[in-house]
Amino acid sequence: MEATALSSGFNPLMKRKDYRFPRSYAQRKSLSLIRCDSKERSFGLNNNIAITHRDLRFKTNVFEQAHSVTGDCSFDEARAKTRSLVAEDKIGVLLLNLGGPETLNDVQPFLYNLFADPDIIRLPRPFQFLQGTIAKFISVVRAPKSKEGYAAIGGGSPLRKITDEQADAIRMALQAKNIAANVYVGMRYWYPFTEEAVQQIKKDKITRLVVLPLYPQYSISTTGSSIRVLQDLFRKDPYLAGVPVAIIQSWYQRRGYVNSMADLIEKELQTFSDPKEVMIFFSAHGVPVSYVENAGDPYQKQMEECIDLIMAELKARGVLNDHKLAYQSRVGPVQWLKPYTDEVLVDLGKSGVKSLLAVPVSFVSEHIETLEEIDMEYRELALESGVENWGRVPALGLTPSFITDLADAVIESLPSAEAMSNPNAVLSEDSESSDAFSYIVKMFFGSILAFVLLLSPKMFHAFRNL
Repeated sequence: MEATALSSGFNPLMKRKDYRFPRSYAQRKSLSLIRCDSKERSFGLNNNIAITHRDLRFKTNVFEQAHSVTGDCSFDEARAKTRSLVAEDKIGVLLLNLGGPETLNDVQPFLYNLFADPDIIRLPRPFQFLQGTIAKFISVVRAPKSKEGYAAIGGGSPLRKITDEQADAIRMALQAKNIAANVYVGMRYWYPFTEEAVQQIKKDKITRLVVLPLYPQYSISTTGSSIRVLQDLFRKDPYLAGVPVAIIQSWYQRRGYVNSMADLIEKELQTFSDPKEVMIFFSAHGVPVSYVENAGDPYQKQMEECIDLIMAELKARGVLNDHKLAYQSRVGPVQWLKPYTDEVLVDLGKSGVKSLLAVPVSFVSEHIETLEEIDMEYRELALESGVENWGRVPALGLTPSFITDLADAVIESLPSAEAMSNPNAVLSEDSESSDAFSYIVKMFFGSILAFVLLLSPKMFHAFRNL
């Protein structure tokens, strides 16, 4: 599936031979974070990446303590700083997303690209040479079932078309605010790949870039993975290494996003005969528990804060419905974030909930997780479990208030852009031994273990049912 992160059951290891990053914070300046004068708390996901995150405190006014991506800077202040930049620079905006197969023939190679990502299947160092082999095995085994899902929604993913439309809408929203910008789309696992977008950015001679991942909440398996690709590309290219870049790490706490979500929920509630009795059911894409507990992924915390903000906004409007958050799309033989969407739906139906409104909170575009997993699989499960009235909030898509807010986020971030990396910097290498004998031993025993794991009935069954 398009946004599916798989953990293979091995112990997680964030360091990898394919991506090498500076270890000190001073060297990690490539992750240019959006900031003004507000106090920030920085924490590391691992030795290779750091994120800045602000604590959110909820009071009667939903946004009294919740900062936007620019912290204490007002939009007018950011716009004033931007005027001079627009006159001097050629502005670019890069939208990041996962991508999806556009035809059924694309499914297997798309799955290979997904599972070949070291941020998705995270292998210990002795087994990293097996990344491609394991990705090939899983993609071949998984492809038939995935093709059934894509066939059910028309034969392919609509994600590219929708993302292209969002890019055009953001470009026009910026233009309406007197900001001329080229807006690019970079997909992680299918066309147009992030690498293609970056080459076009270089060809167009962009001199100031804003990177906007289309994931409201940060996860190492989504935004983190794409940022690492960008960092590697920019680090290796002398021109790109000097281009000032601002990366919007997450934006779930922005007023425009929260208000847009509340608007859609409030509108869909009115389609029920008794709106006050409807359970608001937030379904977010899950991640393995190890991402959060072992790798420090802030995704779960940000998701819970996001739900708190949306519900506080609804409460301020007089919407007092009960709500529930659960996580969908779990795969593989490891534990994922709980509670699970399918299990919660069964429990709610059995407990007497008759009206339910599903809200796909971590998705801003319609794709297989909304159109097939929620609209078909979960709807059928809910109705079978006793729910009588089912509704689903559409993804934000081209919602005008949402697009306008993303354009504002771009404008606010422009003054904070700085070069991603120093092309002359000497990067620290992983502390992996270069001893030839040690490497041969790892290859030998790693191959034996991988052979046993991949051919065992338990593992084959797990991968076949991803």
